[in-house]
Amino acid sequence: MTESVTVIIPAYNGAAYIARAVESALAQTHKPLEVLVVDDGSSDRTAEIVAAMPPPVRLIRKENGGPASARNLGAREAKGNWLALLDADDLWRPEKLAVQLRLGTDPDVGLIHCLPDHRDEPVPDVLTFDLMWDQNWIINSSVLIRKETFEALGGFNEMRELISVEDYNLWIRVAASRWKIVTCQQVMVHYTRGIGISSNSERFMKASLFNVEDIGKTLKLLPEAIARKKNNIIFHFGRNALFERELPTARRLFREAFAREPSIRNGTHLLISVIPEPILELRRKAANIIKRSPPSQSPNHESASDVTPAIDEPWLLDPAQFRASIVNRAFHSSAGEEKLPRPMLVTTIDAEEDFDWTRPFSLASTDVTSMRSQHRTHRIFERYGVIPTYMVDHPVASQDGGRAPLRELLQGGHCEIGSQLHPWVTPPFIEHVSLRNSYQGNLPVALEFAKIQSLTGELENAFGVTPRIFRAGRYGVGPNTGNILRHFGYEADTSVVPTWNFASQGGPDFRQFNAKTYWFDRDRSMLELPLSAAMVGMAARLRTSLTSRVFSRGSERAHLPSAMARLGLLERIKLTPEGIRIEEAKRLVRHMHAAGHRVFVLTYHSPSLEPGNTPYVRTQEDLAAFLRWLEEFYDFFTTEIGGSCVSWRDVRSALISSSPTHPAHASDDTPIHGPPRPAATQAPQSGTGRTPTGIAYGTGTPTAD
Repeated sequence: MTESVTVIIPAYNGAAYIARAVESALAQTHKPLEVLVVDDGSSDRTAEIVAAMPPPVRLIRKENGGPASARNLGAREAKGNWLALLDADDLWRPEKLAVQLRLGTDPDVGLIHCLPDHRDEPVPDVLTFDLMWDQNWIINSSVLIRKETFEALGGFNEMRELISVEDYNLWIRVAASRWKIVTCQQVMVHYTRGIGISSNSERFMKASLFNVEDIGKTLKLLPEAIARKKNNIIFHFGRNALFERELPTARRLFREAFAREPSIRNGTHLLISVIPEPILELRRKAANIIKRSPPSQSPNHESASDVTPAIDEPWLLDPAQFRASIVNRAFHSSAGEEKLPRPMLVTTIDAEEDFDWTRPFSLASTDVTSMRSQHRTHRIFERYGVIPTYMVDHPVASQDGGRAPLRELLQGGHCEIGSQLHPWVTPPFIEHVSLRNSYQGNLPVALEFAKIQSLTGELENAFGVTPRIFRAGRYGVGPNTGNILRHFGYEADTSVVPTWNFASQGGPDFRQFNAKTYWFDRDRSMLELPLSAAMVGMAARLRTSLTSRVFSRGSERAHLPSAMARLGLLERIKLTPEGIRIEEAKRLVRHMHAAGHRVFVLTYHSPSLEPGNTPYVRTQEDLAAFLRWLEEFYDFFTTEIGGSCVSWRDVRSALISSSPTHPAHASDDTPIHGPPRPAATQAPQSGTGRTPTGIAYGTGTPTAD
């Protein structure tokens, strides 16, 4: 018998997300029997949006009563013999239900959950009561529960005191029953992060403590077990508060934990919480430095969140071995592009997965469908002699749907291949996926090394060529990036965006950079090709410290940049068809050309060639305008500017040729790249403990409180 599934989505003021959640349910390879959206008294357009959806979507409306009552109502209305729970702001991968159902053939299996994309720790294959009592391993949107199991246990407890932990309450009761909880060891859910240490944390802690009391009474647990669990909850929230430097809260919670259980653990953390915050910050920085060193061999408990690549390459941390840096000007020297006889235009394309730029970063963002549409620009490229460089990231290189179109272009001599690192979708997956960690320069040096190694090896496997030009996804270069690229034999980078500042998100600040090319290693073998971007207008010659203030958050909220642009005083323009009008792009190039620039870098994202993937191309009309932009710009550059369309290799060769003092003109026995570098290697094979270059994945030291 084919298993039938009812999807239950509780929604409260979820108009911004509900359509995406429902679409991910309807896109399942195992089609659900019905999708029930329970509107829990929303005051926005949630009900209106859902009501317009065709079957098998059905809207159920009720007065606000909390998520437990909404899910219970959906379960009472359900016709399927399995209930799949999905929160209104989460998403499923298409194969989620099909993969989970394969684990449900045993009638003793009452609940099947899968992995979300926001957690790193390994999860046991079967979750017993002891494991579930110790911690909550399950999120709502991962759950597929047998309807018989749900009804036998009475569904969710609807007491208001349990809001935010009502799910954990049910999972523990399932674990204590005759039914098994099994784990699908695949990431199938994109989770939108909810409660943390915030104004909700106090309520969340109270709900967690109430849950322990309720479960203790229901299952007749020993008072000692209940007391121990409650103390651990208080201690856990105290540590969260300490980590977030909510020190008064941390002190209060550790005092309570110590009063309940005067243990060394509780006493030590109480003492730590009274240390002044500046000293705590020094302690944290010192611990992070220690974390970068090789792990001890002591048999400490290891969890995936604590695993950090150990450094077996001593040059990674030895300042004396540093020979390259993209951001440290001490390593930079001019490439002398003003000596070039004519302007040169390099076209780069960020070949990457399709993802919603407004949503959190996700390990599950691996859709590369838009790569099939890259041919649309090549008709224009052929007319102007453009050989673009596709800056390919890991999801594109590792899937046939992504690499096959590029292989065909590469074999025909119509493109070149470079690399682009998106940390959140590039193995090894060790770091917490977050906004800050989306900038690779913020990762521990050994982890950044491992990800560049993995990406380089994947590109070699996919295309049979070794990439020699690199771009940091989100332009997130850091202090170690240049030296690591040098190790793997890269010859160029194109990650710098002059005049842009990403520091508010934890990224680099490029306000002091201009768009001229430069060598970023001691031996002048590695070329930086900044994106073409500049301040344009009558005020452009003012000091950077003044012009950059026009584009601060406060100024943008006051619409100062648009006012300055309308007056012709100041514009910040980047050479791209995405969000930049063609007249702005021409104005930028004229300005840069007059200032002595001879190398220009144009860029855009591959998903823009299919409407709906980026903010810049939403419709077929947008796509047509995008293609017209490219054609008009190439015509402008080759006629009015008198430039030529070239590859990055042509630029590098021309700059070397135009400089008689460049080391490449030395005799054949003179090394120009410093110490020999190993060829880029493939990513480590699964099941091995070491990568080919010796980075180990062993026990690390957790970040200090």
